[in-house]
Amino acid sequence: MLVELHCHSNYSERIKVKVEGINSPAEIMKHAKRLGIGAVAITDHDVFKAHKVVGASAKKYGVLHIPSEEVDTSEGHVLAIGISEWIKPHMDVRETIDQIHSQGAIAIAAHPFDINDDGIKEGARFCDAMEIFNCLNLDRIANIKGRKFAQKNEIPGVAGSDAHMLDMMGCGLNQIDADDVDGIVDALKKGKAGIATSKYIPISVIREWSLLRLKASYDQIVDYIENNYSWPKKPVSKKLLSLVNHNSGSVENIFKLITYISLATAVSYSAIRSNNIFE
Repeated sequence: MLVELHCHSNYSERIKVKVEGINSPAEIMKHAKRLGIGAVAITDHDVFKAHKVVGASAKKYGVLHIPSEEVDTSEGHVLAIGISEWIKPHMDVRETIDQIHSQGAIAIAAHPFDINDDGIKEGARFCDAMEIFNCLNLDRIANIKGRKFAQKNEIPGVAGSDAHMLDMMGCGLNQIDADDVDGIVDALKKGKAGIATSKYIPISVIREWSLLRLKASYDQIVDYIENNYSWPKKPVSKKLLSLVNHNSGSVENIFKLITYISLATAVSYSAIRSNNIFE
């Protein structure tokens, strides 16, 4: 079956921009059915709430839900796939993986070499598998480095959509010959998952997601700016943030420009950091 191993619901939240995932677990299951996805791991950041509420909708749409979590370790993010209980964040990688294994689950290194330094990098060697294609690694180089690292260290590789809204789902899917959670976990342990789909999330979708997040988190972001930024960063940030509440074509063009500048900067920065990646 086709399996989505990295997906976020509206239970996922962060610090600077509170809202991260846009859709409910029920909406995710319904959309998975539309896409022909047989199993979905909702990997919310440091919370295990989706598993408590998703059962009825998973059954309704005939989609298998894999109880999971994206855990913030002290070194970076690890996907806990097939867990039965919440894994607390901020432990070191080895302790986190031990906790995951104690539940009969597996650890997958999420975007290990991403340019935001949210991955565990070489710590991926301690995991059962690692993402060698993350659909949000738009710089491309992070995925190339991940693939080379996995090959060198003989670590099973998987794809992850890292979906934060419905339009991102299905970009990174895995083909796994199993029909229940235990079977999926076992196949991943044995490196028997094959990457079925690996495509980057379109810039237009990234821009839409960013705007939805900013709008939904507006008041919280203003408070963060007030309490953490000083002049001139504070007034400039507040002015730019205020643009999300306008719908004119000129504002849309501004956000398009910001998006492409950000992408160009990310690619350049990643290339500079990994200047020997193609050797």
